[in-house]
Amino acid sequence: MNALIPEWDYLIVTASNDKQAAAYRRLIDARVSLGMLGGVKSVQVVADPGGRRIGSGGSTVHCLLHILNLELAGGNKKRARFGPEAWAKALGRLRILIVHAGGDSKRLPPYGPCGKIFVPVPGESGGALGSTLFDRLIPTYLGLPLPLSGGGQVVVASGDVLLEFDAAKDMFA
Repeated sequence: MNALIPEWDYLIVTASNDKQAAAYRRLIDARVSLGMLGGVKSVQVVADPGGRRIGSGGSTVHCLLHILNLELAGGNKKRARFGPEAWAKALGRLRILIVHAGGDSKRLPPYGPCGKIFVPVPGESGGALGSTLFDRLIPTYLGLPLPLSGGGQVVVASGDVLLEFDAAKDMFA
């Protein structure tokens, strides 16, 4: 990872249900094992609760609660029961990237099980896995600099839009 860009504490990829989340975990684990996700301490896949669609806003809150539970309750099954001060303290020190990828891919049915985020796209191959939207998006997002405050950072992004920019250069131009 670039010395000027600190690691992200969490990369979270959302899924619409447990089945899609399991597929995402397999695809992401393959990339982690090949060293393709440097700069991230923990990659999490978070499905909408109970397989019920809760939308991007609901999913964002669900992801943040998931992280707070990991951070404040040590990942125990019992939900963390801490108040807003503890939440602010935890979130104020963490870099969290949430990529919403829980779509059904209705217009691209062959990619429904793996979601649009793992659709093959043209470009340099990531090796044996080929190049997917995930492989093109994630490095761009991981290249985002710290906020000027130097504190915590939560970035929420769409997993079905290919954005290409040089984060280090374009963010402060």
